[in-house]
Amino acid sequence: MTLIDVTMRIVHTLFAGVWAGWTVFMAALVVPAARDGKLGADGIRWMTQQFTRFSSLSSVVLLLTGGFMAGDLYSTETLTGSSSGHLVLTMVVLWLALSGLSHMAGSRLKKNLDAGAKQAAAGATTLFYVAGVVALGLLVVAGWL
Repeated sequence: MTLIDVTMRIVHTLFAGVWAGWTVFMAALVVPAARDGKLGADGIRWMTQQFTRFSSLSSVVLLLTGGFMAGDLYSTETLTGSSSGHLVLTMVVLWLALSGLSHMAGSRLKKNLDAGAKQAAAGATTLFYVAGVVALGLLVVAGWL
């Protein structure tokens, strides 16, 4: 394995792990705390902005590093005709879903903060929960790969 291969794997794994973990953290702790009135609008706004920025950055980084690794390790035949190829394609679908869900959940939460943190969090809870499940699914599929 070359230095570029190792670098791509490390960067890919770091961004994927932080993004998945942060998504689950938002879904499991931040949004419920805001919904229960334990967090204020300013704190939620700041955390959500940071989450949204990192999610956008991670989407791009994972596209580039994952594309590099897939192009290096797989052909069209192995992507569509092997179990590891199917796992890679499953990860691509989950990556697309997580990208969209992260953006929608963060946008909905920020958009509704003027009405109050409780109401904003209540309106974004489902999207964050689904994003958290997708993030965990990505980690499980990556573990099988």
